[in-house]
Amino acid sequence: DQEAEKDYKTRTELIKEAVVHLLQEKGEKERLKEVAAELWLKGEISEPKLRKALSDEEIKDLTFGRQWIEDVVHESRR
Repeated sequence: DQEAEKDYKTRTELIKEAVVHLLQEKGEKERLKEVAAELWLKGEISEPKLRKALSDEEIKDLTFGRQWIEDVVHESRR
């Protein structure tokens, strides 16, 4: 309530702004993860650098996906 009063807002307005800000930050983090994954898949960044942006589970999924794509491409060339 005190914080809302400082900005001449209602508690609801303050909470709404906080949620919007949180969702924007979350979206920006997801986009950074996507960019890091794309760079790694292209061989433009190393795995240690990728680990700064993605969790172990996300890297595991990405590695699986890359291997799956390589397998499909290899099979289609036969």
